[in-house]
Amino acid sequence: MAEPTLPTIKRLFIESGRRCAFPGCETPLVLESGEIIGEICHIRARNARGPRHDPNQSEAQRQGYDNLLLLCPTHHRVIDAQPAAYTVEVLQEMKAQAIANLDGTERPSDRIFAGGLLGKLRDVVINDNQGNIAINSPGAIQAGTLVVKSTRGTTKINPPPGSIGADGDARRYVKHLIDRYIEFARSDTSRTGQFKPAVIYATIKREFGSQWELVSRDRFSGLCAYLQQRIAKTRLGRSNAAKGHALYSSFEAFKLKHRT
Repeated sequence: MAEPTLPTIKRLFIESGRRCAFPGCETPLVLESGEIIGEICHIRARNARGPRHDPNQSEAQRQGYDNLLLLCPTHHRVIDAQPAAYTVEVLQEMKAQAIANLDGTERPSDRIFAGGLLGKLRDVVINDNQGNIAINSPGAIQAGTLVVKSTRGTTKINPPPGSIGADGDARRYVKHLIDRYIEFARSDTSRTGQFKPAVIYATIKREFGSQWELVSRDRFSGLCAYLQQRIAKTRLGRSNAAKGHALYSSFEAFKLKHRT
């Protein structure tokens, strides 16, 4: 598989200030110990079934500067797990903001660390996986590095049984509420700063102890109520409620609509 060039990754490394490009994240791409923790992220996925993949891209475009940004492992997982929230446009804006804060000073070590980032990209090999993998799930094996080998084109990572993510109806409904909150919150023109979709995901994780797909199915009603309250508190939510408009579909109505 083709890969980005060393000069491209070096340029990104310098322009990012050698830190994760995710807004507000101060995680260095290389620790003081010399450990390289940063990861190369493709804005439009390099694999056909990856998030935000564009089949019309050439391989040169796919591995080029405009399609890449550097992130810490946590935020790389976040954006790829939620492509509806982290669209191509959102990631391009994220990259533009990171570049706007650069100092542009090149260091002798930049080429070395850029090469290390490329080496990490080559090490992600998937061969022969036949089962399910739960990431950051209570009771699952935790590891700093996970290499999955599979002869399949893609490896599907499934939430564990008993979680919201494992229940199709529950998963789709929670995502409906999250998307509705993002839609309503983003429409508020009175905001003094830029709206960040990542905040709602981080807030859910803080309130419920894990990312929303891994929350126990027993807490489904509580999570829904929490999101519904967040929607109702938005400026557009208050306005629509005053006009008698529905802010979101009920779970039963949502299931009926999506099963027909």
